[in-house]
This record gives sequence, structure tokens and C-alpha cells, in this order.
Amino acid sequence: MTAAAGEDRDRTGGDAPPERVSNSLGQLLVVKLEESRWTGSFERLLYRHRPGGAFLQSLRSAESTAELLAKISRTLEAPPLLWLAEEGGKDGPLGAFLPPLPSLRTAAERGPSAVARLGELIGSAMKLLGFNTNCAPTLDLASPSEQNVAARTFGSDPREVARCGEAFIHGLCRRRILACGKHFPGLGSLQPGPTARLPAVGKPMAQLWHEDLLPYRDLLPQLPLVLVSHAAYKAYDFDVPHAAAHSTNILEGLLRVKLRYEGLAVADVARAEDAQEALDPGEKAARCVKAGCNLLLVEARETSVESALAALRKAIDSGRLPAARIERSLKRIRLLRKVLTAPSGKVAKTALDQLARRFEDFSRGMNLNDCEHGRQSHNGARRQSGEPQIA
Repeated sequence: MTAAAGEDRDRTGGDAPPERVSNSLGQLLVVKLEESRWTGSFERLLYRHRPGGAFLQSLRSAESTAELLAKISRTLEAPPLLWLAEEGGKDGPLGAFLPPLPSLRTAAERGPSAVARLGELIGSAMKLLGFNTNCAPTLDLASPSEQNVAARTFGSDPREVARCGEAFIHGLCRRRILACGKHFPGLGSLQPGPTARLPAVGKPMAQLWHEDLLPYRDLLPQLPLVLVSHAAYKAYDFDVPHAAAHSTNILEGLLRVKLRYEGLAVADVARAEDAQEALDPGEKAARCVKAGCNLLLVEARETSVESALAALRKAIDSGRLPAARIERSLKRIRLLRKVLTAPSGKVAKTALDQLARRFEDFSRGMNLNDCEHGRQSHNGARRQSGEPQIA
């Protein structure tokens, strides 16, 4: 079955009533808040458009975060997807009020058990606050020339990335946090340095399959959501490059047909760009959904949300976007949200203090292991040179 066959299925599979679909389009959106504050304009946006979730990009305090998430949940009809992007490291959003955690790479150097523990600690904090979805783990491969990427990846070995990714997902799952792997089909092969507006991955298809795609081949059945890359892939769109989130060949042909993925494909509309022309959020949204994305991350601004929804309605009315495709996305979203529970809006100080101590203990253990690893390496070098060893 080809990607074109998926489009044929949309046209012939019996469209849902366009009015019903049009009234539910807000469910396809997750609104991204730059500042974690409850405002009148944000409340009106939620009431008017009924998005499927909210994504907090920064946090202030544990108490204010829990209260904000509870207000969002109460305003929407069903428990929404409440997102955070937390993978540890010194810049993680939880660091606003909790001790810093080791990075993915630091934990990966200790093995999958340490990565699972990292995921479980992050999941515990997210659950305590009221989140239910983590935009993690990063499943991109690192390379020596990509230091900024390497700092937030498990490593360069595809099988090790898959093992550590699985451990991190299991850690989140133990605390009932949904994982969203990123950035499908892999960003580890981007050329370093300045790039065009649309970055491109030039690996041939067979190499992508055995390297960048290996973690996804292993882990897709365990991932309820996947964030799609903003890069183009010459192996799949050689003549006319498209961002992966705009590519039917990648979303339908590769993700749905070849890899048989049944979860939600997510696109960051606020970030994805097209090389050929500057696209407004509305056109980006329409292209992403037409290509096969189910959920869109958009800025929590009235203009951005309205632009995306207006473009989707226009695409449905014109026949460019079959209503049946939207209905399938809505069904996937409703199915996932059935497992969610509403946050309480409260954080017990004793629970937060206990969690902070667990964060500190885990990080301290990582540092002790670093010291021990360094001492053993130094002694090994001394043995080879005949120098006295450190006790």
C-alpha cells in the first residue's frame, strides 16, 4: 500500500459530516504558552476554540503550575493533553523549583537502568504537578560534529539510543505519563553550521532505515505520540523538498504504511518552515494535516489559533482536505484522552520536598559515579605508564 492509497482511502471511505468535523477542529490543536500564567485572554481562547491540550514552555512555582493546569482542565470539556518538555539537564523547566537532574547523555552513560530512573523521577514530578504528556525522549542520533545536538541525545549508536529510549519511556509510563518521541524520522544527520530555511538530511533511504529509523522501528509500538521533524529528507522528497511534517511520503508512506504506526503524529506549526515560501500558521496547519499529522502545536495566541482553524475549515470546504481524514485524527485523539484524569490543582509540600530529595540523591549518585569512573580511568593510564595509582 502506498501513500497515494491512503489519500484514495480518504476520498472513498465515507466522509463524516463536514459541519460536525468543523465544529471539532480545535481538538487538533495543543496551544503553547510562553508564560505559565492564567489570563483573561487565555481563558477566552480556551472557551472559544476548545483545544485538545496545552503545552507549558516555562514554569514559575510548583503551586502556580498545579493551579494553572487544573484551571485549563476545568475549562475544557474532557481531560486535555497537558504537555511539558522535560528530559533532565541544567536547562529543564522543572529546574525552576526542583534540583537539576542529569542530562539524557549522562544517564545513558550509566546504562538503561539509570535512564529508566531518570524517566521515572521526571514522571513523578510531572504527575505531582498535573501534567500527563512529556515531549520526550529525543531519539535523534548524535555525531561528533554536532555538539549542541549531542548534549540532548542518548548517543550515536542506534541500538543504544533504542535501549535508552525504551528505558526512559518505561520510566514515564510507571508514573502514567505519555511519551512523545522526537524528531521523526531523525535529526541526527543534519549538516552542522548555517543552513537554509529548510534544513535537509541527505542520507540515502537504506542508511536512514538502519541508523536514524532503528529507534523508531523498535519503539513506535510503545509511543502514543511522535513529534515529526521540521527538516526535509532527500531520500523521500528528492525533487521538491518538503519538511517532514508536510510530506505525505514520510507521514503516510513511511510512518503509517511501512512502520504501521497507529498513534498520534504531532507537528510543531510554530516552528516548521517551508523552503519555497514563507508560510503563515494557517497554511502550515493545513499542509501538516493534509500530509497526515493528527495533532498540531500552535502558539497560544488568538491570531495563530484562528489562522490555523480558518485554514483547516477552508481546506475542508474546498475538498483539499477530506473530512474523513480529520475524523480519523479526532478518533485517535479521543481514544488517547480516555486514559487521562483531571489534575487536582494542589501540591502537598511534603510530597514536593520528598521529590526534591530524590532528585538530589539521584544527581549525587551520578556525580559519585563520574568521580569513580574518572579515578579508574586515571589509574588505568597510570598502570600503563608505571606511575603510582590513586587509592
